Amino acid sequence: MATRLKDASVLWAQGGLGNQLFQLNAGLTMSEEPGDLLVSTSSYGRDRLRQFELGALLSPLALTTSTEDFRLGQPYDWRGRQRSKSRDRSMTNVFSDPHPLPSAFRPRTFNIGFFQDEASLALPSKATTALLIEYRRTASSRRAAKSRPVLHVRRGDYTSSPAAQRTFGTLSRRYYDAACSALGIRVEDCVIFTDDPAAVEHEFGVPRSDIVGPEDIESPLDTLVAMSHASALVIPNSTFSWWAAELASGAPVVAPSTWFFDRPGNLRRPGWVAVPNA
Repeated sequence: MATRLKDASVLWAQGGLGNQLFQLNAGLTMSEEPGDLLVSTSSYGRDRLRQFELGALLSPLALTTSTEDFRLGQPYDWRGRQRSKSRDRSMTNVFSDPHPLPSAFRPRTFNIGFFQDEASLALPSKATTALLIEYRRTASSRRAAKSRPVLHVRRGDYTSSPAAQRTFGTLSRRYYDAACSALGIRVEDCVIFTDDPAAVEHEFGVPRSDIVGPEDIESPLDTLVAMSHASALVIPNSTFSWWAAELASGAPVVAPSTWFFDRPGNLRRPGWVAVPNA
């Protein structure tokens, strides 16, 4: 166990699937030896809302063991303050928010961050999309978009959490109408993926058969893969559908003009169409 930590850089995975993919991409791209990257899932012992979703993409050997997690400890104390050292004193904690640090993902580092900024956006995504493409090749196509346009409507924590509201706001039906107009399509032409089917059915006036919710598909990863078959994508300021768009090679993508309301930066790709938040 000690030998693995001695040779490795470790990523502390946190948040939902979109967040996890950005973190994994930073680790795979910035590590001196990507094969020595280990992923710790210990944050999910305390997270009641999210689960670790990358297990289907990674070898079990790429995940830390419970013994290794004990040696690393938690990067934050009970007050939420950063710990500069892990329990294993040979490892250094590296907190890369708001920007990746030069020491990130060096051997013997325990890396903590969301890696969602312009520097992270500039990193190549080939290693991560290759994992997603391989998963898509073997995954079921049930409820796939089947070359129809896709809208991703995120409600859930974006409407219920004050912190998420401050950062992302809420995109109304007006945004989706304007985005569809920019693509030359109608909302009625689309499949709508959402975390709140009942609200979307009422707000958008479309039949439930044109809505895909969490209960309609096996996992968040399968949902992302299904969205990636779209002929065009309209996404909110969400890392989840960001990766669906990244995987939907060649499909036109519309994204909101403002990604973050509480800080500078934008995760919109240069080739995507920007529509004002509404």
